[in-house]
Amino acid sequence: MELRSVAAVLAGLLLAPSSLTTAMAAPAPSSSAETVVVGLWEPDFRAETPAADCEGWRLDTQGFCTADDSRNGVELGVKFQTSRDLLITGIRVYRVDLATITGSLWAADGSLLATGRFAPTDTRNWQDLTFSRPVAVSPDRTYVASYYSPATKYAFQYDFFVDEQLTRGPVTALRAVEGDPNGVHCYDVAACRSFPRSPYRSSTYWVSPLWESPAGEPLPPPAAPGLPADVESPSVSTATPYGGATRVGTRASVKATFSEHVRAALLTRANVRLMRKGDPTPVRVRLRYDERRTRLVLDPARRLRRDATYRVLVSTRVADIAGNPLDQDPRKTSAQAAKWRFRTR
Repeated sequence: MELRSVAAVLAGLLLAPSSLTTAMAAPAPSSSAETVVVGLWEPDFRAETPAADCEGWRLDTQGFCTADDSRNGVELGVKFQTSRDLLITGIRVYRVDLATITGSLWAADGSLLATGRFAPTDTRNWQDLTFSRPVAVSPDRTYVASYYSPATKYAFQYDFFVDEQLTRGPVTALRAVEGDPNGVHCYDVAACRSFPRSPYRSSTYWVSPLWESPAGEPLPPPAAPGLPADVESPSVSTATPYGGATRVGTRASVKATFSEHVRAALLTRANVRLMRKGDPTPVRVRLRYDERRTRLVLDPARRLRRDATYRVLVSTRVADIAGNPLDQDPRKTSAQAAKWRFRTR
């Protein structure tokens, strides 16, 4: 465990030397006269899962399905976003592995932002880890809160994020969609190298980021699964070159601005394509997403052909934060891809 913790910290220093923080666990939520600590679940939350839903694994006395996987260690996490600038102060975990475990906060690219150790405990229960320094996170960017169990013992609930996101105050654990799952893990034997990114049945592993709320402010109610409030699909609101444009320069980039924030993980070359008429192979492009402006830029690897017609296609596999697929024409019964053409000079 010590070797693994040191390795994780060293990896974080290489990935994010200016922002990595470390800490030891606090046995209970920390607070001050000015603030209180908040997580997606309260420290007295009980899952009350039906035993049948554990599918052969054990149900403990607090209603959590628990696994003893008998492997060589696993990192288990949850993807989340915030609706405003926020300081993440630590990690909350429902403990099944009672020996020393490690908690971590990651950026979406796998950069380790903060890490620390939970002290051993005698009972299965919720426990908090407080980072030595809070970590500033920005709205509409994805982060991962996780913990590492060297004994591969953990609590879970299958299919938790299949159709639902989970919101408490400014923090939302994202609904799982195709190409951007939630409920993620990484076994020691896997190529993910500690960063949890592999899904299994959209499970929750009962891990939450922690943040502070003003003491005088009413706390948001404890999180409970529910259908996302946002049911509107995103669309491409403006495009450059616009549809039908002619005499476009051969060095031009293509820009698409979305009507709302979309998931950066879904903006891939499989979901966003630039095609030249008469050529079945997509033009090779570099994709850049400006989250603040909700604008995607396609930079062609080479100059465009002169006097040629190009088509841009943004697939309905692109989705917003709530998981709603892109729909360029909501008047039709099924989701419609965004498509437009332009011609070079």
